[in-house]
Amino acid sequence: MKPLRPPFELWLLLALLLNGCGYQLAGTSSSLPPHLTTLAIPVFTNSSSEPEIHRELTSAVVDSFIADGRLKIVRQGDASMVMKGNLFHYDLRAVAFGADDFASDYIVKLGVEIEVLDEVHDTYYVKNKFITEWDYRATAEIIDTEAARFVALEEAYKELGNRLVSLLIDQF
Repeated sequence: MKPLRPPFELWLLLALLLNGCGYQLAGTSSSLPPHLTTLAIPVFTNSSSEPEIHRELTSAVVDSFIADGRLKIVRQGDASMVMKGNLFHYDLRAVAFGADDFASDYIVKLGVEIEVLDEVHDTYYVKNKFITEWDYRATAEIIDTEAARFVALEEAYKELGNRLVSLLIDQF
C-alpha cells in the first residue's frame, strides 16, 4: 500500500504562503551590508591584570562566529571586516562566605573593547565596550576551585562570543 502524500499543489501553495509572509529560518539571514561577507579576528590584546587569558577569549569569539556560519573567518589581509579586541578588565571577587569565613562563591568579570573595521569603506562598523561576568562555587580543594574558575571563564568567553555574533550580524 502506498503512503498518502499531499498533492503537489498543496506543497506549492504552502511554499508560496511561507515565502510571501517573510518567513525565514533563524540564523540564515544577516543585517550586514552585502559587501561584508568575511571577518578576520586577530588575537585580542590584553591590558588587564590577568595574563594570557586573552588568547582563550579570542578563540571562543572565533568559535562563536564559525558556529554561526554566516560570516566566513579568514586571514586579516583577505577580510572585508576586521574585529580587534582588547581585554581591558579582569576582576575576581568573592561574593559569599561560609561559616568558616572562607569564600564559597566568586564572580569573575571581564571587560572587552571591540572595534570592527569595514575594510572595504575604511570606516568603523562597530566600536563598543562589553562587560560580562560569571559566577562559580569554591570548594575546600584549591585544584577544584581553580577548575571551577576556568569553567566560569570559558562560559563567560562563550557568552561574550555569542553577544558579538548577535551584535555584528543581527544588529541587536
